[in-house]
Amino acid sequence: MICAKVLRRDIEDFLDKYKKKVDKKFEFIFEGNYALVPLKEAVEGAELVECNPKERNVGKKLRDYIKGLRSYEIVGDIVLVSPKVEVDKGELYRAIKELFPKARAVFIRKRVAGDLRVNELEFAGGEYITETVYKENGIALYVDISKVYVNVTLANERARTTEEVCKIKPNRPVLDAFTGYGPLALQIAKKGCYVVAGDLNAEGLSMAKRSIEMNRAYNIDLVQYDASHLPFRDKAFSIAVADNPTMANLFKDEVCRVSRIAIFYVLARSAEDVSRLLGSSEWLRVNDYSKDLFVFKGSIRCDDVSSEGTS
Repeated sequence: MICAKVLRRDIEDFLDKYKKKVDKKFEFIFEGNYALVPLKEAVEGAELVECNPKERNVGKKLRDYIKGLRSYEIVGDIVLVSPKVEVDKGELYRAIKELFPKARAVFIRKRVAGDLRVNELEFAGGEYITETVYKENGIALYVDISKVYVNVTLANERARTTEEVCKIKPNRPVLDAFTGYGPLALQIAKKGCYVVAGDLNAEGLSMAKRSIEMNRAYNIDLVQYDASHLPFRDKAFSIAVADNPTMANLFKDEVCRVSRIAIFYVLARSAEDVSRLLGSSEWLRVNDYSKDLFVFKGSIRCDDVSSEGTS
């Protein structure tokens, strides 16, 4: 069989370019700094070698190995696992390595804690690394999972929000009010919009700065602030995105003060509850947080809501 010999650091770029040529029925082979990627047919511009890869366990999922698993996320070469019950860490690590050979570290996510919404983690196996780079919607993102909130399952939602924001063709900057490590801001910037990305978490902003440099997305300004007192004049932004679902009501007035339109993400039991909290909008359920709590998203014309909702 033919494989492409690719540097580990270049795997994501190779897969983006040749994903239709990769034979997904077989596992990658890792040799030092290189990966051998099984191919359906030869590709130009790659080093080709003979190889003998193992067949994948097609259709077998992590839940088939580990009972009581709520969810898991693959963040670059790190796997974050959220179990419902206590799990055997050694068994968990072995199962993940069998299904995801590229994984270098496995952590159990216990909860999200503190004003900075940082993941509380328990190491389960592999190398103790918390820093990684992964790709989301074509954007390379540097992140340290121990210092900032991470949720890669929202990639499609961030892509939708990017399209919504850029469709407006804003004539003023866009505010990413709770940027974290910058995944949304980077995607909006790559669409050609000028973005101001802010957060209380200085370490998250440092990560965003590294991603800005990696992607050459220089139409972003980073600002550290407390969102209770945003350091901007009234209506400085055409549109603001406020992705802080557990505290949306606390910052609604301030976000609306500085923007003409605001997109809010809100944690609630129902769309009716969100309307009572923030005012009327078409509140769409975009994510499940728990059995009884959901994340809703809606946009508000800030000039029209001074008397709506409660804060």
